Order: sequence, then C-alpha cells, then structure tokens
Amino acid sequence: MPRMRAVVIAAIALALIPAGQTLASSPPTSWNGVNPFRCTLQQAGFGTAVADPGADPFCIEFDKTHQNVTQLGVVDFLTQEPARVALAVPKCFYFQSDHWRGSIVQSDGSTKTYEWDGHYFFDKARGEGGAWVTNFNINGHTSDPGMLPGLPPDFARDSGPGTGGVRTMNDVPGDPGCAARAAANPNAIYAAPPPPLSPVSASLPPGLCDSNSTVGPTHLGPVVFGESARDLRIDLGDPDGARNNFESFCGARLLVERKSALLDVPTGVLATADPRYRVHGIGAGASARAFRRILRAARLRAKLGRTLVYQVRPRSGLLIAVRRRRVVLVAVANRTTAARAPSLRRALRGAL
Repeated sequence: MPRMRAVVIAAIALALIPAGQTLASSPPTSWNGVNPFRCTLQQAGFGTAVADPGADPFCIEFDKTHQNVTQLGVVDFLTQEPARVALAVPKCFYFQSDHWRGSIVQSDGSTKTYEWDGHYFFDKARGEGGAWVTNFNINGHTSDPGMLPGLPPDFARDSGPGTGGVRTMNDVPGDPGCAARAAANPNAIYAAPPPPLSPVSASLPPGLCDSNSTVGPTHLGPVVFGESARDLRIDLGDPDGARNNFESFCGARLLVERKSALLDVPTGVLATADPRYRVHGIGAGASARAFRRILRAARLRAKLGRTLVYQVRPRSGLLIAVRRRRVVLVAVANRTTAARAPSLRRALRGAL
C-alpha cells in the first residue's frame, strides 16, 4: 500500500516538528519526553477546546486515535490541525502530548495502519524544541522511527525499536519577550530550575553591552570566559551574526568562540576590536610601540600571517594581537590555549 505508507511518513514528519516551527539546523541530543514546564496538562480530546487557551506555559493533550478511512475520521483530524497549530504558535512555552492511530475500519483492530504516542515541546526563550515517540508501530508491528525514509540521520541516531526522542538547539526563533519572562521568574515556568547564570554575569546591571568594558583574565566586558551560549543569550540577547567559529554580540563589538551547536556547552575565546576594551590602557588602535612600552612582560606566542599574537603575562589568558604596528585585537582565552601556538592559531583564526 504505497499511498498509505506515504501518508504515514507525512504524518510522522508533521508530528516531529513543534507546531508552527521548522526542523532544527543544530545537531540534536536525546530527549526522554519529560515535560520541561510547570503547567497543567489540559485535555482537548478529539477537538481543540480547552479550559484555559491563554495559558503560557501552554500544555495540552490530544486524542488522535480516530484517523479511520471508512468513517472519514482522518478527514476530521486533518480539518482540525490548523486550529491546533493556532493554539500553539503564539506561545512562548509549549508542550504537547498526543496519541495517534490510523486504521481502515475504526472498530477492526486488524486494519490498523500506524500508531504511536508522542510528546513535543518548544521554548522560545531558549531557542529549543523536542520530539519523543513511543509505542511506535506500523501495521501492528513494532518499528524503529529512525528507519523511516527521509528522516534526518541526526534524528534517527536517538531512536530504537518503538521509541526515540530528540532535543534540538536553535531550531525555534528566539523571542526577547519570552527570554525576559524566563529570566524574571524561571521557577514559574520550568519544572526544574534552568542552569544558573555565572556569578559575574548574574550580578551585572541592565544594559550590559554599554555598562561594562573592563577586561580581565576571565572576562571581556560583560562576557565571562567559559560562560555557556545559553547564558550569553539571557544576558545579551541573540547574536548579531556569525563568522567562522565566532558569534558577535553588542553590535559586533564582542566576538565569542562557539565550540558547539549546543547551548549548554561552555564558550571559548573572547575577542574584540573595539578600542573601549583595554588591558592596562592598551586596546585596539594603540601603537605597537605603546604596547611594548606598557606591557613589557608580553611574549610572542603565535603568528597568523602578518598578525603577531602576544600573551600579556606568563600563565595568563590575556592576549594582544598586533598587525602593521597597531593593536588589532584584545582577547581572553584559557591559559593552555594562550601558551600553545597551534591551538592559539586555530582558536583566533576566525576572529582576525
């Protein structure tokens, strides 16, 4: 039944995408289907009406087990999908549980074509989404959802016989209003506390891009070395852009090395070509002569073409890059990276 198989695959593809969103561009991680939000799971049954449609976090459960052919149940299901999507799209925090079953004749179990139970969520504050299925079977036989034609390999990796779940990063458009709500009162939104902000960034005042231009061994302005990408977005909003392995913040004044597509992975090298960020008065635009006079302990660590990269002090992560007799970059790295020319060249290539 090629036509029925195509319908099954299309239905699964729709179910695996959080309502109103798109498939992820970042590598996913596994997810066990547990609701990440603090909310009441509202029962919609076969329809779309719930007691509190304005709730946010919005958590809902659907019964989609009447997708039969002879009684046109599948037609009724498809006509209600736009209303289900409309419930989800405006929410900041959305979780859905549903139960799927398709059949030729509703009352005849031998005509069952597909079946599974699913959980899905998206979080616009964190730019995350997830999908999880269990009890997955086709024509009554337990199947691996990862074996379906056209399913991305990264999704298939976290599936097995009858079940699978993925959690993706950066697949949901970030929303500053949602992020502000999450930062202001996370315990009212999340079932478990989100990862805490680093001590430095958590204590900084609003307007971080303009309120802090200091440079230290572990920070560059408001950005703390090793801070997660998630914390950066809470502190500074979404990046202005990306170049090679760096993302830019604060109107491209701050460059932050992104080591992974995952939001919880610590960031790497911090760099800036903005003259407001200075080490002992030396910043981008300063002359090489002034740099050598003031920072006499600096030692050459790496060359990238015509750019010379200096470690400001032994066993320090502070770096100065000089090109054509001018300082062109101030950077902060871990001490191991700063002391080794190959790792320093790899890390800074994208910032220069």
